[in-house]
Amino acid sequence: MKKTVLLLLLVCQVFGQNVVKKASIETLDHLATEIRGKIDGNPRLAAGFVRLSFHDCVGEDRCDGCINYQEPDNAGIPRYTAVLNDLYEPVKNDITRADLYAYAGVVAANYASSRDAVFNMTKFKVGRHDCSESGDETDLDEHFPSNNFQNVEELHAYFNKEFGLSLQESVALMGAHSLGRMETANSGYEGPWVPGTGQDVLNSDYYREVVNFPWFLKTMPTNSAKHQWQRQAPSLGVGNSPGQNRQPDNVLLNTDAALAVNLQLNQDTGAFQDGAECVMCPPNRRPPPGGIPCCDEDTPGREICSQYITDNPGWMRDFEVAFYKMIDNPDDDLSAPTAAPTAAPTAAPTAAPTAAPTAAPTEAPTEAPAPATPSPPRSTRPKKKEASAEKINEVLHDLQDVLKEVKKMV
Repeated sequence: MKKTVLLLLLVCQVFGQNVVKKASIETLDHLATEIRGKIDGNPRLAAGFVRLSFHDCVGEDRCDGCINYQEPDNAGIPRYTAVLNDLYEPVKNDITRADLYAYAGVVAANYASSRDAVFNMTKFKVGRHDCSESGDETDLDEHFPSNNFQNVEELHAYFNKEFGLSLQESVALMGAHSLGRMETANSGYEGPWVPGTGQDVLNSDYYREVVNFPWFLKTMPTNSAKHQWQRQAPSLGVGNSPGQNRQPDNVLLNTDAALAVNLQLNQDTGAFQDGAECVMCPPNRRPPPGGIPCCDEDTPGREICSQYITDNPGWMRDFEVAFYKMIDNPDDDLSAPTAAPTAAPTAAPTAAPTAAPTAAPTEAPTEAPAPATPSPPRSTRPKKKEASAEKINEVLHDLQDVLKEVKKMV
């Protein structure tokens, strides 16, 4: 019987390793303070942590705390996971790595949001599964989006399949591009989406850039398969050529442009069909010499973008919904964090019992009293059972035997 009980306990321990750790509010508060401190020291981490949340959540397994560092689309991600993995070590018994990566994005979004529209952190849930202890997997199917979406419908189809987003939510989630900048070493593209200090603030300024024409298509000098949009014409009337290599104030990708216009792209190269010399939708719809119009501005995406330009709180509400849909895997048993357990209160000391008053002596009865029953000797009274060292060693020995049996079973 004893071995049976031990066997059950051990089996629970072995298979209980798959039970997901769920962080308490106390643990999350501690991590939020640490994450904010890291961003204070390096403001670019805010955009990086938001980006990491997306990169960890794309693909079949969704948010699982594992990154394929061999995947080119994950270039630059190690600088952010390295920071968070250092924070993870002291609390790894209290939270999953997947929860930490997702939570870092939530904290960063809250940190970077503007005063009139603050990202709500209280909706965060815990319980995401880690795919491995190391967090480094090379065989993951991560389903990164193409940069050659031609219209908002194609972009919506991707986000709907990955995260179940609506068209409105898909456009709203793209507003994360208001944070940070692209680097050639990481993505092959260069520049921020929003000019100046705007790249440090999570707000709807991004949409003003998307609909504010003209934009000119430029082929990246370091990679002819990479194309980005910028304010300066690369060369007169020639859009798909290296042309001038001035650093742009801000840029867009094909994916960003597709929010507001219908493009006619070559899906393999990202350039316009047939290598057309093209400028993107100048305000008067009349291109400069050598260029041709190549887009339709009457799109549902453009209408949504225009709404967000003048309604930052409205955009934040939609972005918040979309972001949480992205990080909340419906296959995980997610729940709100619980309060940390509190110690039981110390009981108040009790007063010593009052001794009963001594009765006054009475005269002895005429008859001799019956002899009192003697108390049992002290040595025969029952003792409290205590585990001896010998007994403990016996149990441990039995446990080792059971462990061997379990290993044979599994």
